[in-house]
Amino acid sequence: MTKIRVAIIGTGNIGRDLCARLCLDDDFEVMALVGRRPDSPGLIEFEDKVPNLFSGGIEELLASGILVDGVFDATSAADHKLHWSLLQRNNIWAIDLTPSKIGKPFVPELTGKIEGMAIQQKKLSNYSMVTCGGQSSAPLLYAMASNSEGITEVEVSSSIASLSAGPATRRNIDEYIQSTENLIEIITNCRTVKAILVLNPAEPPIMMRTSVHMKVQKFNLEAMINSTQEVASQVQKYVPGYEIAVQPHSPTPGYVTATAKVVGAGYALPEYAGNLDIINAAGVETARQHYKFHAKVNGVNL
Repeated sequence: MTKIRVAIIGTGNIGRDLCARLCLDDDFEVMALVGRRPDSPGLIEFEDKVPNLFSGGIEELLASGILVDGVFDATSAADHKLHWSLLQRNNIWAIDLTPSKIGKPFVPELTGKIEGMAIQQKKLSNYSMVTCGGQSSAPLLYAMASNSEGITEVEVSSSIASLSAGPATRRNIDEYIQSTENLIEIITNCRTVKAILVLNPAEPPIMMRTSVHMKVQKFNLEAMINSTQEVASQVQKYVPGYEIAVQPHSPTPGYVTATAKVVGAGYALPEYAGNLDIINAAGVETARQHYKFHAKVNGVNL
């Protein structure tokens, strides 16, 4: 099988976990890991596992002449703007793991279910993985909204271990909120939405949890529960640690709520880093779907 040649930009928590899992995935070949400092612990960690380690950023990667099909950007929202402008010129698709909102919001499980959430037919593509809260709430949002009428308010609240949030995550809190709220609107068609992120400093570190709370005029609770289980089982195919912690229920008349929990797979980070696990897993699955679609369109044998 032809492997998907990729580079990873960013050597922080997300980049490290992503690199570890891609090195073990038979569909991918990690051609390069890119950072900004020669003494980056992330670069040092993969000295014997990745053939090309660059400390000069994306500019050094592109100047090297190494051929890659796509790039995973695990840096920051501000950095991704520059990175995407350079990747476009070089005909390289991108999986954006930052909350920049530049690419198309994408949730692998919802391919074909949500209008606009499908693999693009054009060669160049930029897929936004939105946020960890976006990926973990999307199955609940879809299942709950699909079995409701008259949605007037939606709130998505995610709680993650403070230790799992690196510097870029902390700098991008505003972008996180905006990107997550944008996804909520796309899935529910509701304009009154709110996203919340809690960095919980508790010891021992907590597992990631995301709760969805909706105000609706009418809903079918039984159908909602069945739909939630169905989409969750599909997500578990690429995020084994994803589970419904609290089934959809109505705590008060006119409201429905549900909660998902994510346990990390433990590639390079502890299990409590489920927030990083789900966004990386979604990015890998998106890259796989994108590559297979275009290979089929172009008559390439995988």
